[in-house]
Amino acid sequence: MPKHAFPGDWNRIIAYAISVVIILVALWFISEKKPLSEVPQKPLTETAETEWYVKFSVKDQKSTAYLNYSGVLPSSGGRYYIGGVAVHPIYPGADPRQPIIPYGTMIYLEEPVKVHGREMSAFKVIDTGDIYYGRYGSTPYWIDIYWGSGDYYSNRSATDFGIQTVNYYWYEPWR
Repeated sequence: MPKHAFPGDWNRIIAYAISVVIILVALWFISEKKPLSEVPQKPLTETAETEWYVKFSVKDQKSTAYLNYSGVLPSSGGRYYIGGVAVHPIYPGADPRQPIIPYGTMIYLEEPVKVHGREMSAFKVIDTGDIYYGRYGSTPYWIDIYWGSGDYYSNRSATDFGIQTVNYYWYEPWR
């Protein structure tokens, strides 16, 4: 008596055949896939150099708050804004346009201070003050934080700030 396949066996054979065809088609697509074109890169120049910075830090320096009543621009020539600070000139009696810390340098306080109720720990050098180091000569890296235009509330807040001692650091390019 000849052996005949049962109807369930034919279904299994057809399912295996279809699976094999699907796998072969998938392998063919994968092998034919072209590699992605490379993103054009900017050529390296021989003048590309690493820029080095030096970290400076000072401790126990006086910090005060100042206001701009007159509308005069800061010695850097820019504009006043909350987050700006004034520092001493490079040495007592020097040109006020030569600060001890260069204009545009960010200084970072180790502990934040409250400026108009907002804690701030990073400030940008925008101005010079106390040209002859008369007030705080014992702290040559004194900072004067810009507090506003001189309205009643700014004046009151600056007075409340008073004189505080701060520790801070900044970075300058290696020369």
